[in-house]
Amino acid sequence: MSDKSYRPQYDNSHALVIGINGYLNINQLDIARADAESVAAVLVGNLGFPKSHVSVLLDDQATRAKIMERFLAFESLGPDDRLFVFFAGHGATVTGRRGPVGYLVPVDGKLDDKSTLIRWDDLTRNAEIIPAKHILFVMDACYSGLAIQRTANIGEQRFVSDMLQRLSRQVITAGKADETVADSGGPTGKNSIFTSYLLEGLQGKAVNENGVLTASYLMNYVYQSVANDPKSNQTPHFGHFDGDGDFILRTPSNEHLPKGPAGDYLVKPIAEQPEPQLHVSAPSIKPVFAEKNGYADPDSDSFGRNEWTRKLGRFVGGSEETEKVERPFGWLALVVEPVSNQPVNLDIANLAKALPEVKIRDEKLYEHFSMPNHTITTAKSVIFLEPDYPNSDRMRSSGEECWKRFLRIERSGAIEYCDYLTVTAVRGQRGGTPGIRVFRYVSLIGQIWTFLYAAKRILSLGNYEAGVRYLVSIVGAKDSILEQFARQPREDGHSWRQPFDSEIDGRFDSPLKWKCRDPNIQMPFKLVLSSLGEPEAKKLVMECAEQLGLAYNHQSEPRCFNLGTDVFPWEQFHSGH
Repeated sequence: MSDKSYRPQYDNSHALVIGINGYLNINQLDIARADAESVAAVLVGNLGFPKSHVSVLLDDQATRAKIMERFLAFESLGPDDRLFVFFAGHGATVTGRRGPVGYLVPVDGKLDDKSTLIRWDDLTRNAEIIPAKHILFVMDACYSGLAIQRTANIGEQRFVSDMLQRLSRQVITAGKADETVADSGGPTGKNSIFTSYLLEGLQGKAVNENGVLTASYLMNYVYQSVANDPKSNQTPHFGHFDGDGDFILRTPSNEHLPKGPAGDYLVKPIAEQPEPQLHVSAPSIKPVFAEKNGYADPDSDSFGRNEWTRKLGRFVGGSEETEKVERPFGWLALVVEPVSNQPVNLDIANLAKALPEVKIRDEKLYEHFSMPNHTITTAKSVIFLEPDYPNSDRMRSSGEECWKRFLRIERSGAIEYCDYLTVTAVRGQRGGTPGIRVFRYVSLIGQIWTFLYAAKRILSLGNYEAGVRYLVSIVGAKDSILEQFARQPREDGHSWRQPFDSEIDGRFDSPLKWKCRDPNIQMPFKLVLSSLGEPEAKKLVMECAEQLGLAYNHQSEPRCFNLGTDVFPWEQFHSGH
């Protein structure tokens, strides 16, 4: 609830801006100092921070002692003040007994001497003695242990005046401990990727439709921009670690500043993106589902073969007498398996009766996964399958089963999805002449993408949102090629050349040089379901598309995306699926 001791305006604005290039004991950086200078300039020139209230520490000024001295001096601020803290430099993470511990590295810091570093939670604890109602930490460094807490559900809209009367302590960091923060390459040309998008947001690109810029809007803009930048290998995380107000950076007529006119605005709350918190480290739980079901060794002849995948196939032949079973040469196999000791509470009987179909919502085509239409159960699993019925809805006298695809969900939370009919084909087969085996590129990537959200939805029904490994496997890839490239033309009219669009001398003009040399392909990923958003999913899918392209000797951008873009042809995928 709002604290009526706070006024719906700021009395004063303060900032501590730190940028370190010239480290004394570890490798130097090139652009952190420029990042700090750019941020300080925008705070003063665009956002109403008096120059005398912006404390800047660069290079040899940014010792551990000086940083803490300046930070603790803000104990003298008033309750209606705001404080902006920016750090550009190295970060470090140490694994503690209760999880990751994040550190900022001052200019005199030594990684092997933790007493010379600044623990992130030293800043958060000391923030308690700073009276300012709003503090925003912006960290262009990679480390873990933010301890961001999700805010309560506060409705669809909030008044700026309400947020100004609530305490807030917010943070955004450039990336996690296992990511590399880019020290260059940002769109401004002179700043890091993270700080470039931060500056864009501060200068107006992150404002809402009413011209209001809150910390949440700024952080969401930076998060989306950095996560989707093709040159970025990092994913920012942001949120509150105390309070539920929001740091206000800009209003249309400076209503949030002293002497500003009276006025108020409604803003829509932004979903926060906390750093994923695994309940335990992944290595403490040994997943066994994939290994037990044939997904351990992609070089093995038995890769992907288990009692359920052996049912994949179809009936061919014009009559019951000539009818035979045709098993596929290959298929797409997707496995999701929990790796945390967070309990999974899946009700198999309930899933069999009422597992909701994941449909298109809010035009999010990447969430549209169609469930197979038949169900069978075992003591520990439920299987949704799409059978192949040759003439009637009955089993063949031989007792053989043929499934076009299936989705198997175990009580343990392990999920296996296999499909061959929509992702494979044989081209150019004539009589006894063997054809060319193909995998459909757009269909593969679309299935990999949509199934990821289906798995998240299924496991959420068991109250599981922690870590999983995601195994993407192409079974039977040997000597196949990729077809079904994106067809959307570029503005100049050019598009990807399709492998089988023409024939030469009665033969398909097939790019045989694109045959896969690997017997099977497997791409393993680790992710946390609670933090799976569009940017993280797209990064994973882009990596799949690139690895598949390389496996098929495509030495160019993935041809399952529209030529010259990273736009996936969802209409093409859904129309042919």
